[in-house]
Amino acid sequence: MFKSSINAMLPVLAVVLFMAMVPFTTSFSSQIRIQNIASNVNGGVRIEENDSRKLNRGNSNVLSTRTSTKQSTTSSSLFMSMPSNPPPYPVRVTVMGGGNFGLALATVVARNNIPTTLLIRDQDIADQLNLEHRHPRYMSDISLPKMIHATADPESALSDATYIIHAVPVQFTRKFLDSVKEYIPKNVPVLSGSKGIETTSLGFMMDILKECLGDDRSYAFLSGPSFAREICENVATAVVIASEDLMLADDLADILSSENFRVFTSKDVMGVEVGGAMKNVIALAAGMCEGLGLGTNAMSGLVTRGCAEMRRLGLTLGARPSTIGGLSGEYW
Repeated sequence: MFKSSINAMLPVLAVVLFMAMVPFTTSFSSQIRIQNIASNVNGGVRIEENDSRKLNRGNSNVLSTRTSTKQSTTSSSLFMSMPSNPPPYPVRVTVMGGGNFGLALATVVARNNIPTTLLIRDQDIADQLNLEHRHPRYMSDISLPKMIHATADPESALSDATYIIHAVPVQFTRKFLDSVKEYIPKNVPVLSGSKGIETTSLGFMMDILKECLGDDRSYAFLSGPSFAREICENVATAVVIASEDLMLADDLADILSSENFRVFTSKDVMGVEVGGAMKNVIALAAGMCEGLGLGTNAMSGLVTRGCAEMRRLGLTLGARPSTIGGLSGEYW
């Protein structure tokens, strides 16, 4: 009976905890950074207003001014972005890949009234999408924001982009990038929404992007429990963006964040890459376990050992344990 009561309460507790962590009813116009709230050892809070800094995005220098609240702690690294106004500088975002997740990320950006170009393979589909604001193949029942403009022309899509979001599946990434890299300006940052390990090279997206587009470009990587359909339906979602350039991660968080789409930022790229790749394997195995009716014991053992293996691999590759246990490593 006790177990049944606990199981019945779990959905309610999950909602309460999520709402406590992510206060969707707030309407802050500034961006709040919360650094490792759970371990606020020092207890001090530092407010930084009008933190102006130069950004070199796209073809021009732009100025970003933001107000941030930081929790002073002895450990680093996770910040939460709250809903904010669009950046105070001209932004044009191009999403490469017109599959489910490409549509989802384009939708998130366009909902913030940011001009968004969707680069896809078929111009006929692009024309239909621009006319009907629906994709004829993927999630065709969902209406897409009118700020999304689709095209199959890489030159027009990429040449004036301020930020580029890559949403092509990992196994096709190298071939795709080789076909469009000549149109990507050298100083434009790239955010990867693709997760996985390339089967031929065993490389992560970080390795593929640097090999195809060069080491001198800024990169960021998005992961987290984020089904494309739920994102398009504006269901509450939380993700993490990791970049060695934390300012870039912050800028991308500004562009993507909304009332129902929360973005955490981190510098632990390897942790986010490992978690993003391995969680899908665990999820598939968990689905098989449930489908075969193997029971709760097998499911618990599978998830526990899978998470332990993911943690060991992450640590071996230089990831932080806290990242593996965070949003990027969550498998549901």
